[in-house]
Amino acid sequence: MQPTGLSGWAPGQPTAVIDLGEEYAPDPSNASSAALQFSAAYSYAVDSSAEGNGSKKRKVERACDFCRRRKARCDGPRMPDNVCSNCITNARSCTYLEGSKPRGPPKAYVVGLEDRLEKMEALLKRLRPESDFTAELGPPIPRDSWKADSAHPASSSDKARSNSPMTVEHSPTLAMKQSLVSLTAPPPDRACPATSSGKNKASGRKTKGRKRGEPDPASNSEHDASCSSLSDSSETDDLGELSIARGMKRLTLRGLEPTEASPDAYVDDNQLRFHGKSSSFKLISTTRELMQRHIVETSSDGRQSNSPADIKVPLPTSSKRPEFWTLPPWEKRFESADDPTHIPDCVLPAFPDPDLATTLIKDYFELNNSTFALLHRPTFDRQWSAQLYRTNAWFACICLAIFGISSRWSDDPRVLPEEVREKAKEDEEKGRKDIWSLAGWGYIAAAMKIHEMRRSVLLPPELFEVQSFALVAQYFRGTVAQHGSWFYLSVGVLKAQDVGAHRRKIYGRKPTVEEELWKRAYWHLVAFDRIGSMLIGRPCCSREEDLDLDLPLEVDDEYWENDDPELAFRQPEGKPSVVSGLVHWIKLSHIVAYALKTLYTPSKSKVALGLTGTQWKEPVLEKLNDALLKWLDELPPHLRWRPDMEDRFFASQAATLLTTYHLVQIITYRPFIRIPRLRSLHRPISAQRSMFSQKALAICLNSARAGAYILDVQTKRGMLNITNVVHVSFVCAGVLLVHLWDLIRQYGMARGIVSPETRAHMSQEISSVMAEIGDVMARLEDVSAKWELAREML
Repeated sequence: MQPTGLSGWAPGQPTAVIDLGEEYAPDPSNASSAALQFSAAYSYAVDSSAEGNGSKKRKVERACDFCRRRKARCDGPRMPDNVCSNCITNARSCTYLEGSKPRGPPKAYVVGLEDRLEKMEALLKRLRPESDFTAELGPPIPRDSWKADSAHPASSSDKARSNSPMTVEHSPTLAMKQSLVSLTAPPPDRACPATSSGKNKASGRKTKGRKRGEPDPASNSEHDASCSSLSDSSETDDLGELSIARGMKRLTLRGLEPTEASPDAYVDDNQLRFHGKSSSFKLISTTRELMQRHIVETSSDGRQSNSPADIKVPLPTSSKRPEFWTLPPWEKRFESADDPTHIPDCVLPAFPDPDLATTLIKDYFELNNSTFALLHRPTFDRQWSAQLYRTNAWFACICLAIFGISSRWSDDPRVLPEEVREKAKEDEEKGRKDIWSLAGWGYIAAAMKIHEMRRSVLLPPELFEVQSFALVAQYFRGTVAQHGSWFYLSVGVLKAQDVGAHRRKIYGRKPTVEEELWKRAYWHLVAFDRIGSMLIGRPCCSREEDLDLDLPLEVDDEYWENDDPELAFRQPEGKPSVVSGLVHWIKLSHIVAYALKTLYTPSKSKVALGLTGTQWKEPVLEKLNDALLKWLDELPPHLRWRPDMEDRFFASQAATLLTTYHLVQIITYRPFIRIPRLRSLHRPISAQRSMFSQKALAICLNSARAGAYILDVQTKRGMLNITNVVHVSFVCAGVLLVHLWDLIRQYGMARGIVSPETRAHMSQEISSVMAEIGDVMARLEDVSAKWELAREML
């Protein structure tokens, strides 16, 4: 039944109240149901004089016309002749003629719709910032604009024209003002060479966003209805602000590629950089929004006209002056960005012969990328076949770094620098192989030349550049210049953070090749930075609290792309993924970061963390132990190392994880090992501290022996991660040496105190430890020919 008006109502007529049933009761938790709540709570008075109306009737008191207009209390129905006291006082005619106008929806409902619409418009701008939907949707509608419309009603022809999707009313003055504050985006980017393929094309790094997990405590998702458009949602806060000073062409956090086909467009500043929540650019965006709203409100004076001048014309594509928005030519030359397709002359001659290049690429993906999955093999093969290294310097840098890394597994003398090849033959005849530690150095030197000539501090990086930092750092980890690895990793982390690679995506739910490659590249930089910082005793460049990026998907390369998009990035059921090892290795680096932050920071930093007094060690160690045990329990079956594992690759991967686990355990307890001191020169150590020190040494000793045993078994069967062998062997040998000298000290102190049988047992234990140290040193000797770092540690 539809509610009727009260235009024919007169005093004394019977009325009925239609009560909406429970099925009309809205969900009170739903803000958009405010109108239904309002309707359900309001009783409509209707004419009940129709026949057959058997509903319950009651008299409804209503105000007279005068009291209704004044919104005053009316006592007419209770007064003689139904003439209210207000009409008598004001000498008015007390009538009941005006019909009851239905109330509009409550204000909260309207505000809720406006908020929802504004959020949808903001989302559309983020997803498609390069598109202008004004022709389809009409001009922006300021809040409370319906008040102005009611004050200046438009004609039916004006309404029809304003509702047309093709033409929109807009004054020339307003169009000009809006063009001054709008930064219209340039055409979409060219296809990014990093992922162009027939099956899956990702142009640049198109904005995905990220699925929100736990809410950010720093963000506030509850906004006041009157100012919600000026406040950012929690997702927007976490995303940060893209560089407004450089123009917002689209919501792309990384994968920044040329904006147009011309060389000038390549260095156009319409590139995006990441700005966090504390950035002052947030004030700029709020100021721009307020300015635009003010212009729209002050210009929308309600004038309506049928003249052609009032028809909105397309706004200019851009009002930005190029002298302020593009790099000057001298800066382009300084940054070597004046010709993006130029390859330094020293690069292509450094490439190996085609047959050797094919072998080195194959070895890299089978022996290195299988453990540290950085690149996507099908994508790389397409780019290599298209000879992208001839037109993209950073892809050429990646290729050279690949050649340098895989050269360590090659016995082809062509991987050696030309100036030492003849000497290598002479050394082999003499039984020396030290010269092979230079294998691949020529390729790495050429890659570093590209970094020297093409690396920019003014332009944001592309994916190839960030990947090259991770690859060059991997090579340096096996040399005596491993501090160079730490430097390259730190710069790579900062480069990636410059384009927001460290933040989780907000809106996109389906993964893409480009997104996964960015995640792999950033996590490689972060994990190697943490492990490397632990080994050389330097601070990490990346902080745990600065990133919330999702871990790489545990999907093998061959399942990334599929003709059916719904089947892309799906690992077959029951088939272990080779990427699982990388993911668990990254998780272990989280524990490393916490250990470095709590156990190895300066005293002043410990105070800031609340690690003061003498009681902080036990809780920290307990937390680290729980984290290590949880990590160990979460390992899948194919990554739990056993001496008899059949799969050679998974055995090597599991050995890498478990030896790194023991390495972290040694790093955790090593600060609490106390060196015994001479009693005549120093105060004796308390019994409690001595017991704790002995316990720490025992734990480190057990971990060192376990790690040494794993390496002893696995290197005989085939170990792919040789750099891990070098580092773990060195740390294990160090712990065994500490134990050895502790036994020698005890043996000397026991002279004349213990029985000869006890001293003989202690002597056997010393010999056993020395044999264990000899085994560890032998493994370093085995890999010292091509891994210079191992020779340096001997």
